[in-house]
Amino acid sequence: MSIRIQIKKLDLYMIRLFMAPFLIIFFSIFFVFIVQFFWSKVDELTGKNINILIILKFIYYFGISIIPLVIPISILLTSIMTYGYISENQEIIAITSSGISLFRVMKPLLCITLLLSVGLYFFSDFSIPEAKRKAQKLGYQISITHPSMRLKEGVFVNLFPDFFIKIGKIGKNSNLLEKIFIFFYGKNLAINTILAEKGVLIQNKKDGGFQIKLMKGFFYRDNSYDGKTYSYQMVHFDSFIQSFKRPLIEYKNLDDYYDDSYKTLDTKKLMEKIHFLKKENCQLDSYFHKYNYDYLFQKKKNFFKMSKNRSILLHRKMIDHLSLLINQLQYQKKFFQDRKKYLAKHQFELHKKFTFPVTCIIMFLIGAPLGAIIRKGGMGLPTIIAIIIFIIYYTLLTITQNQGEKAKIWPWMGAWIPNFVFFPLSIWIAYKTVMDDFYYS
Repeated sequence: MSIRIQIKKLDLYMIRLFMAPFLIIFFSIFFVFIVQFFWSKVDELTGKNINILIILKFIYYFGISIIPLVIPISILLTSIMTYGYISENQEIIAITSSGISLFRVMKPLLCITLLLSVGLYFFSDFSIPEAKRKAQKLGYQISITHPSMRLKEGVFVNLFPDFFIKIGKIGKNSNLLEKIFIFFYGKNLAINTILAEKGVLIQNKKDGGFQIKLMKGFFYRDNSYDGKTYSYQMVHFDSFIQSFKRPLIEYKNLDDYYDDSYKTLDTKKLMEKIHFLKKENCQLDSYFHKYNYDYLFQKKKNFFKMSKNRSILLHRKMIDHLSLLINQLQYQKKFFQDRKKYLAKHQFELHKKFTFPVTCIIMFLIGAPLGAIIRKGGMGLPTIIAIIIFIIYYTLLTITQNQGEKAKIWPWMGAWIPNFVFFPLSIWIAYKTVMDDFYYS
């Protein structure tokens, strides 16, 4: 009975040593990431008359999304500090001398890490998609009420559906614009194009829309063809004001508005979406194969007919058909590459929900033995070692994620390669330390 009580006290002692530093380290690292995020977005979020509550909401949603990255490094650093502390004070020697193995000392914190890993998975599957969804809604509201935030020099920006604008130069005051190119659809799908040398963006706070006051340019409207007549309008102007109303798009349709909408899906919806995309890709592949085969077969018969006829005009026509086919094949190749990348991003996001929880366990299995080996507690040497290990892990993850999302390697491989590299290392160093090969050497 006394042995059981002693073991229970040991478990409580280790948990108490672990939890307080873990919470301090977690919130410290979390705060560093938040400050870094705010600093990188300070030019976009400040000076735009945006309510401070909206900025705080953005920071809150970002904070939720980085928790899967903060927990593994917190576990790594805390485990190094905890076991470094008890090793530095010779407590491990006293515990192992009483017949308790080092693995038994690691067991309570390993159980805590397993609980954190399971909790992190459910958090990544429910809370993070919801936070990203709300962040997208908030971002869309800001882009409509503060359109100047999304403007970039020399790039067409889709401010809202069916409206595109390119700015040659943005003044220090982001409302002052130069070399403006605007393209949008009007009533009855009329195509409108506006070119102007300068302009000023004016927000309308009443209806949430905005106006653009343009100077020195022209307005061109290409009216839709009604089957009988074709018409267009062109107006040169010295000063022109164009109003744009806020589009009434429903938030549930924002998935088509954002390229990273797959990040708002949970595991079940991701699996359904991946299955749908694979099925759709197979159908498109079959359709293009049939279309290309029929096209080539028909042109082959025409080619043999033309070969009997020495007309230069007919041969040129055949060459034009072949050039058209080559262009079609190049377009199809790019189309399938884009769809393959889109599918790969969904697959990588699905695997990422499982990789970070496993990373937590790996980081503990590395951190606990290292702490026992270096025999140093505190924030000095353990912090340096933890940062080095995590930089290597995060660099490897960034490289494989980039390759996986571009479909250059299998998405599951891109998500799991960092864990495949660190897992054997964690098992080896934990085994060697528990067997006293490192600790007493």
